Amino acid sequence: MTTTAPGSCLGRAPREGARLRLFCFHHAGGGASFFSSWPDRVPFGVDVLPVQLPGREARYREPRFQDAGEVVEALGRDLAPRLDEGPWAAYGHSMGAMVAFALTAARLREGGRPPEALFLGAYAAPYVAPSLPPPDRYDDHELARLLVDLGGLSPRFLGRDDWLRVLLPILRDDLRVCATHHRAGLPDPDDERARLPLHVEAFAGVDDPLVAPGAVRAWGRYVNSFRMTTVPGGHFFPRQAPDPFFDRLSPSLARLLAELSAPPSAPG
Repeated sequence: MTTTAPGSCLGRAPREGARLRLFCFHHAGGGASFFSSWPDRVPFGVDVLPVQLPGREARYREPRFQDAGEVVEALGRDLAPRLDEGPWAAYGHSMGAMVAFALTAARLREGGRPPEALFLGAYAAPYVAPSLPPPDRYDDHELARLLVDLGGLSPRFLGRDDWLRVLLPILRDDLRVCATHHRAGLPDPDDERARLPLHVEAFAGVDDPLVAPGAVRAWGRYVNSFRMTTVPGGHFFPRQAPDPFFDRLSPSLARLLAELSAPPSAPG
């Protein structure tokens, strides 16, 4: 396997011959491993490329971000060569939805190659209400219990202070990123002229205690093409109920592949 340079947000180079690259952005407190099963669940021809933020998993020695604007700027520098090489799409889950959308908005402002589509899951449109709690609302025990209740943390971690001392600072810094979304360069949802020329498909878990479907639907105010889908499961529905989620995501990816393979229409 060909790997990328140290410090890269991609764990490997894109696969040769793939017709569509799907860049995947993880949730707060998570990492690229959240998407480890995805290559076996998406249509052939889609190359799943999980994006790893620093300070966790393979990049645990690197300093973490605390500011959404800095995240978008760093990812823009790191990913630009890959995003400009060929057709791409993105999926962002929870915090990753905001990051993926802000990164795309920045690339459109700079004249970069746009995605074929964006897929956003389990995150409210930022102008509606915070999807995630402020970084310092809960003490360590309360924050760990919240993660367990959401399905993002195994209950066995509750009795392991040594593990929580590693995990919770990562989560708190990610929550600081979410709290600074206003510095990520998002468009004005009240200005129809600022709507991005993008197709966005948003997913909401019907049992998500953090993010209501209506708050996810509000992403439509940012773009000129939008589709909303509710799926079984809670906040982490790709892991909690993967079959119904991929039953909805995979056909959308297959349509993108078909559009990329279609011959161009004749002029006139």
